[in-house]
Amino acid sequence: MDTLASRGAGPELHYTVELRWRTEPRAWWKTRHLGSPIQIAAALDELVVRVHLDPAVAQACRSGAVQVCYRAVGWQNHEIVEQRTETIGLTDLPTVLHSHAADLREMATMNG
Repeated sequence: MDTLASRGAGPELHYTVELRWRTEPRAWWKTRHLGSPIQIAAALDELVVRVHLDPAVAQACRSGAVQVCYRAVGWQNHEIVEQRTETIGLTDLPTVLHSHAADLREMATMNG
């Protein structure tokens, strides 16, 4: 398969992102990706749009200040190379995801 990673845009990462309401034990959003850091960054940017369109988010926003637990894990060759876990306000989630995407793009540039 000809991917950006196979053409030198960075090593392929396995990447999971999990979102859950702070008060709930189970994730309400969980994604898994495989690709270069640039591809994963694009997926995080797309996740901002998808979460914005999620009816559960609209309902939560009507109920006031809601917090979400954000967990992202990236690994290569069965070794964790990046992990982020934080609890943030739902309104801050787009900024956090875009910032994380920018960090991955920078990593790809440095390793490129």
